[in-house]
Amino acid sequence: MFQRDRRQFLLQSSTLAAASFLPSHLFSQTASSSPERKIPNQDTILKFNPDGTPRPFAGNTVICHLPAQCAMRDAMVELHGALTQASYRHKLGLTSTDSYHMTIFPGANDQGRSAYGWPSYVPADAPIEVCDRMVGERIAKTHFSCPLPLRMRVDQEQTIHYSTACTLRMIAVDSDEEKKLRSLRDKLAEVFGFQLKNHATYQFHITMSYQMAPFTTEENGAYRNLLEKHVQRIIDAEPVLELGVPEYCVFPDMFRFEPQKLLACS
Repeated sequence: MFQRDRRQFLLQSSTLAAASFLPSHLFSQTASSSPERKIPNQDTILKFNPDGTPRPFAGNTVICHLPAQCAMRDAMVELHGALTQASYRHKLGLTSTDSYHMTIFPGANDQGRSAYGWPSYVPADAPIEVCDRMVGERIAKTHFSCPLPLRMRVDQEQTIHYSTACTLRMIAVDSDEEKKLRSLRDKLAEVFGFQLKNHATYQFHITMSYQMAPFTTEENGAYRNLLEKHVQRIIDAEPVLELGVPEYCVFPDMFRFEPQKLLACS
């Protein structure tokens, strides 16, 4: 009980510390919104500055980078270019095209040290580098029953109508692939020593930007029209995305994900 209370204290302290550097209008703006539509949400506030530049946000994760030679990635870069030219560009924190990836398991981060987001075997006050090392050692010793590749497709409807800009909502191509992914996540939860609250319902995605402020009605319409055109191009370019070996990565912020180990999958 003491350990859990201590973790909760650390989480609250780190969140308040991050919030103290942010303009008060961000919080007054989101306070009146419904919980489902807070823009920017707490995750975005911790990861990005109000001007859309990345904040320090260190942690670890398991992801699959998109292949460098990938028609889908090329189509995504076109969408990225269109977003940079959009009238609402100042309301977006665009991610780097070099780091496009699908998250398999979010892992731990330096500002989320709760029982639901910090390994049970890592001291709650340990530096994030210690956490990275201890998790990496456990991953290196683990075999994952997960035949490759991972086969995914873009959920067009969910992507176009998702509440914030801009993520590709990804789903498995069939029920067998879905079971394989869920089993892999269950095993990773054992290795990491925690489960997020949404573990069973986690939605796979590829993040292209974080939304820093709500769109006007006109901006929202323009954004949805842009998505309809480009998401169809992305799907046409690669109806089924095949992803290779999942990577255990560490990161200093949302712009760079540094592979440490490849998961032993078969």
